[in-house]
Formats: sequence, C-alpha cells, structure tokens
Amino acid sequence: MLHLKKHLDTRLSVLCLVALSAAASAPTWGQQPPPENAPPPPAEPVPENAPPPPAEPVPEDVKRVPYIPEVVKAELRKEVKDELLEEMKKNNWAAPSAFPEWTKRIKLQGDARVRYEVDNFGNGNAVDYYPDFNAINTGSPFDILFRDPSSEHWLNTTQRRARARLRARLDVEANVGQGFFSEIRIVTGDGPTPVSTNQTIGASGGLFSKYQIWVDRVNIRYQPFGGPKGELMFMLGRFENPFLRTDLSWDDNVNFDGLAARGSLPLGEHWRPFLTGGAFPIFNTLFDFATERPDKFKSRDKWLYAAQAGTEWKPNPRVGLSLGVAFYFFDRVQGVTSSECDTHIKSVTCDTDHSRPSFAQKGNTYRPLRTPSIAALDAELNSGASEYQYFGLSSGFRDLVYTARLEWLAVPGLMLALEGEFIHNVAFQPSNVAAEAVNNFKPCNPTDLDCLANPPYGGGNKGYLARLTVGSPTLSHRWDSLSRRWDWSVAVSYRYMQSDAMLDAFANSEFALGGTNNKGFIAAATLALADNVLFTARWLSSDVIVGPQYSTDVLHLDMNVRF
Repeated sequence: MLHLKKHLDTRLSVLCLVALSAAASAPTWGQQPPPENAPPPPAEPVPENAPPPPAEPVPEDVKRVPYIPEVVKAELRKEVKDELLEEMKKNNWAAPSAFPEWTKRIKLQGDARVRYEVDNFGNGNAVDYYPDFNAINTGSPFDILFRDPSSEHWLNTTQRRARARLRARLDVEANVGQGFFSEIRIVTGDGPTPVSTNQTIGASGGLFSKYQIWVDRVNIRYQPFGGPKGELMFMLGRFENPFLRTDLSWDDNVNFDGLAARGSLPLGEHWRPFLTGGAFPIFNTLFDFATERPDKFKSRDKWLYAAQAGTEWKPNPRVGLSLGVAFYFFDRVQGVTSSECDTHIKSVTCDTDHSRPSFAQKGNTYRPLRTPSIAALDAELNSGASEYQYFGLSSGFRDLVYTARLEWLAVPGLMLALEGEFIHNVAFQPSNVAAEAVNNFKPCNPTDLDCLANPPYGGGNKGYLARLTVGSPTLSHRWDSLSRRWDWSVAVSYRYMQSDAMLDAFANSEFALGGTNNKGFIAAATLALADNVLFTARWLSSDVIVGPQYSTDVLHLDMNVRF
C-alpha cells in the first residue's frame, strides 16, 4: 500500500502542474465560461498612446481555480488508471487472493498413512539359531562363548505381534530457475534406518509421546534440458533412487547420498535409450575412531559405484516397455579380520571393528572380525573369560541386475503391468565365504554327528522376482499411483532372494520382515475411496531358503491420503 500511496501522490503533483500552467487564462471563481459557440464581444477602441488601465484589485476572499478542459481531464484519468492497474497487477493488489510470483515455483506435496499390521510366525520356527546381527553390531559385542548372557541378541521367530503404525511425508521442491531445482523432504520413522519410514504407535516411549521427524532428502538438481527431444540431469546431495528397479533389489524407501547423472535421447519414434550413473558414500569412519585411544585407527570408508544402461520402447500409446541392466559395485563392504586384540575385554575397540555393517536387516552371511590376543586366549582358558566379537559380511558384493517392466492397456478401462528382475552377485565365492561363516548352513539330521559338527554351507548369490498387476488405466508400476475415486488394482508376485544376492541392508523391509534368504508370495488389492484416498490390503507369506525353519505371514491394512 505504500507503493500505491506514493503513486497517487505523484499523479496529484502532475495534475497541479498542469493546473498552474493553465491558470493565466482561466476565469475567476464565480464567473461562467463563455458558451462554446458564443461570438466574441466587440472590441472597444483604444486611444493611441493611452496608458494601460490600472489593474483591478482582487479581494482577499476570492480564490482562483484553474479551468482544465474535459478532454485533458479524460486523458489524465485514463493515464493514471492504466498505470495504477499495471502497478496493482504487478504487486497483486488487483487480486488479493493471488500468491506472489515466487510461490508458483514452489511445489508442496506429501501423504499420510495409517496401517494395522499383524506379524505371524510359523509353529515350527527355530528359537535359538537367528542372532540379531544389527543389534549386536550397533551395540555391545557378542560373547561367542555364551558366558555373558547380557551380550546376546536374538530375533523374534515365534511370538505373534500386532502393531498400529503410521507414516507421514512432506516434500518441498523449488524451481530455482535456469535449470536448477532443490528438494527437501521430511518423514516419520522409528529410527534413521534407510528402509522404513513407519512409526509404531505406542513405541518411542508410549503414553502418547511425540514422534521423531527425520530429514529424508536434501538435494540440488541441475537439468539443462528435458522433454521429448531428450533429457540431461545431475543430482547432488540426498535424492530419490535414480535407477530403474523393483523392490527386490532396493526397498522403495531407500534414498541415495552422493552424486548422480542421468541422460536419455530419443532414437527414432519409439525408442528412448537412457544411461544413469553415480558415486555414493555409504559409510564414513568416525572422525575420532577409536574414541578411547590417543592413537587413532586408519579409516575404512565404504562406497557404492553404480551404472545402468537401458531403453524405453513405446510402439503406440497403449504399450510401454522399459529395460535396464545395472552394475552395483559395493566397495570395501566386506568384513576384515583384525590384528590381535584383547577380546576378553568388553569395552575394547579393535582396529577393524568399523568394517562391520552400520545397519543390517537379516539374511547375509557373517564372519567374526576380531583376532584374540595371547592375553585373551589365556584369560579364556584359565579364568573363564568371555570372547567378545563383532561380525562383518563374509562376501563382497558386485551385483548385476536385470530389470524389465511392461505396461499394456489391454482394453479401455483395464491395464496390465508385468515386472521382472534378476540379480546375480558376481563377487560371491562360496569356498571363501564358507570358511569362516557363522550362519546360513544347511539343516542336518539330528542323528548325523558329522553334519552337526561341520554343517555344510548353503548360502547363494542369486535372486529373482515376477509381478503381475491388473487395474485402472491410471495404474503405473506402483500400486499407489492410483488417484481418482474408484480406481483399483490387484497384484500378485513371487520372489526368491538367496542370502548374498544383495546387501540385506537395502532389501525389502516388509517381506519376511526384511532382508534376504527368503522366498514366497505377495498378494495385494487397492481401491481409491475418494480422489487421492487409498485403501490397501496385502498378504505377505515367506519361508527361509537355507537354515532352520523361519516362516512368516504378514497382513497389512493401509489407509493412505495424499495431497
């Protein structure tokens, strides 16, 4: 409003100047201007050499008001009106409900989901075979001699659980201009794990305690061009998984840290090849590792280097096919045996403890990391001391992943989607892995003493998935892509994931309650009760591939609202 007042003051000043310029020829107040077509009055003869007539005195109470012709008034009014309207439009004074221009470059979206989950375990599941390696590696070390029960952590394999869970996500994306974009997303979650944003209601203290919020994405993207003629994009920070994939290789909640680039270029009318690559740090050594020692240990940072080549094929508007071949090189994720260490002391730090995974679910093959010192061995033999161990991954991971997705509008109102994925860890060497493995053994007959003493290793390096989805035409490869009221989808899938086909840290977190070394079916049905309001029911049934029995059946009932 200050700008409007200033503009009005300027316009009034202009009017005053125009008025003063016409003041000399204007009649005084009280006099009527002559009619427009009136003849001029006759001029009186003036004697030659006559002195000019004396000026008549003007009374003090008489005011002179300049006369402005109507044509000039109309022009001034039009000019002032046009300029004021332009100024008002620019500052949104003419439309108070409109937002400033910069808000049009901000995109705000999110969703809220409430879930009821039931986790059932098989009646014959093993009780004392499945250690919780994540709890061990992120806490105090495990006594492998079982002399310190307080160090033990085991997975729940027998006791049914029912949980109410919620999820909230809020995403803000800004078009900064000239091809630059930025994104910030915050989410809920029981913890900072990479694979889940679920918050268990009643957990984190219970008694209606407040829940935590986590930073899920922060990134800067540069896209110099994009569209039907091609695309080029660079991403820096923490961003959405840029690779074509299914939830066999990567859980849908996994976001990547680091740098990535993606480009695509049309080839003819129907083909669009693409190439994606990047470098992603997945672990950085603690700056003062080890904290209790004045002399620090050498760092062991872990990275993922990845590249994917593929193509999209769309022969007509009703059919779309996507194909991709990716190579994921996980650098330095394998566990490393330490130098001699006083493993009988629970609080000691050994020089390769940081080679253990900083997060894990379950399924990968593990090996002990610490080498007992002579003092530790003496303490174990002579005084019954414990041997405290951390566990690292037995295998390296160099994964070849083949992904395919077909979408077909079979008839008006019905779309079919078929997905498939195959994983092969080419770094897996069974003979090397089996030498020091502590899990993933084949079961033995209780009467076979040789087998019980030296059980055969049964881990593997392959995985595959097949999924068929049928539903409304708005369906894409994700069940939650439905948006309009009464949209629907039904999906069924089968998956098989051997122990070391992929890092269990990044595998699906819901099937078999997370991780690898599992197989089974998933059936799901989704219905949009209103625009952007979805109800989903899912049944996930799994069995272990190698090792003592471990089967789970999981039920999800979800209500999801998006905005």
